[in-house]
Amino acid sequence: MFVDFDSSLLDDLEFKEDSVREVIIVPMLTRLGYAPSGEHRVVRSKILTHPFIYAGTRKLPIKLIPDYTLTSGGKVILVLDAKGPKEDVLSREAVQQVYSYAIHPEVKSQHFALCNGKRLVVFSVDQSDPILSVDYAGFVPRWEEIERFLSPRTLREPSLRRFAPDFGCALSRLGLSEGAEVVLMPAGINLVGRLDDRLMTAGANVEFAGKQHCVSFDFDRRFLPAMLSGLPNELASAFANALERAPFQAAAELVIELDLRTALGAEILGEKESFRPLIIKEVLVSRFNPMPMIEEQSNFPPNLFRLRKAFTVSK
Repeated sequence: MFVDFDSSLLDDLEFKEDSVREVIIVPMLTRLGYAPSGEHRVVRSKILTHPFIYAGTRKLPIKLIPDYTLTSGGKVILVLDAKGPKEDVLSREAVQQVYSYAIHPEVKSQHFALCNGKRLVVFSVDQSDPILSVDYAGFVPRWEEIERFLSPRTLREPSLRRFAPDFGCALSRLGLSEGAEVVLMPAGINLVGRLDDRLMTAGANVEFAGKQHCVSFDFDRRFLPAMLSGLPNELASAFANALERAPFQAAAELVIELDLRTALGAEILGEKESFRPLIIKEVLVSRFNPMPMIEEQSNFPPNLFRLRKAFTVSK
């Protein structure tokens, strides 16, 4: 992203705000998918028809026009101001100036950001503390995190940030191709559901690169008995029966742990994000874990079969 850039230049007195814009910010915005035209646009130094805001009856002039106004589908989703490396992007004055622009009636951006080359900070207009703060050394290794806060998709729908990253997509970025074998030991299964009379799917949590990822397992229903084989017979039967009636889903809540041989599936474009399921080829081991280390989930539909609840009642 910063080809042949010597980071020591950030301490050079000649490396000023214009250099930050061209060397640091432009490559980042380009990689994030913004361009001078198209659906995700970069508008430089946007001009306001009325360069002031009202606080009650008081008229407050806007003293700063940020360098970049980012739009998606014609709607402003972020304003970003560049600073010189010696300027503090967390100073009260700097933050207040960009905030005042973000809340202007002609802008109405939920998010704003500042970057001085040494640090990038992102704010929500509803919070005083930054929701993201990354120094230059983290721009590349923490790029996935930066995308979660600055991509057009997540700025339009901030709720997507709460989703754990997809494990299949992470494997694909490592160079694994579709069909590559992936063995997981163990995977804690969460929600299981029927897609049709033959195909089923299950969600799970796995730890990868030091953090939790979500993974989707697609499988032929002939694998279901092996997946439930670690459960007590009564619970296995109740779980299987729950999948035979509406809503054709059941919550395993990590009580079921599986060792699996899988293959990396094709990318699927969902309503809010893309993912790559793992296709189950063999169930190696099924285990019953009655005490999974997770917090109680409260967002399940009231009529959904829940394995932990069934286990508690059966004791």
